[in-house]
Amino acid sequence: MDKLSLKNKDWRDFYLSDFFDFEKGNQNNMASLTTGTLPLVSAKKTDNGYKGFVSKEQKKIFRGDILTLNNDGDGGAGIAYYQPTSMALDSHVSALIPKSDLNKYHLLFVSMCITKQRERFGHGYSINGNRLRAFKIMLPLAADCTNPDWQFMEEYMRRKETLLLKPAVEKLCKRLIHKEILGGVNCSALNGNLLVLQKYSQKYSVANVSKRQTTQKVQFHTYHPRHSTMAWMDLSATRAA
Repeated sequence: MDKLSLKNKDWRDFYLSDFFDFEKGNQNNMASLTTGTLPLVSAKKTDNGYKGFVSKEQKKIFRGDILTLNNDGDGGAGIAYYQPTSMALDSHVSALIPKSDLNKYHLLFVSMCITKQRERFGHGYSINGNRLRAFKIMLPLAADCTNPDWQFMEEYMRRKETLLLKPAVEKLCKRLIHKEILGGVNCSALNGNLLVLQKYSQKYSVANVSKRQTTQKVQFHTYHPRHSTMAWMDLSATRAA
């Protein structure tokens, strides 16, 4: 039996206000905002709600590690996002600020449970203060059958994160290994650059009666030398000889 299966847990409804304080965004004059480095979160249904980046001057800044909830919008109403960094919020978004020490995985799980109810809301039925206080979500129960099972939620979201990131990590590792074998980023294209690594061929001068040993530098065309595994092997062979 999968201990992280949602079907194997007992669930109960909780008020959202049991775990969060609510605060509405206050940025409503978008034309007056100037470009900067502070993320501005709006009631979008994509891109974690990010509308752009604005100047921090005279803006109320909300801290990171909270949830944002779209109050209304065209298809975006009722969507909750986990926000990892500080931001400004427009007036169509509410900040859900944890009352206790909830980590990223707890918040991601709760955001999923909130967003499951998004069909309840829209332009004709937006989220306001009274509806937020009455808002309930279903959460898995701990062994005491009274409190939410926060440990289960964290483990569940950690596994989801691992499963989602695994293909990307494997693809990145393959690319790095491939580049190393070929000798670096620029080695896959034969650009005709001269190899900085220089081989030395020893020749004896016939004109020299003492047959004194001389050394001549010889340059070879090969791959770009940066991080070149082939060049390193070539140098090792020369030294061995």
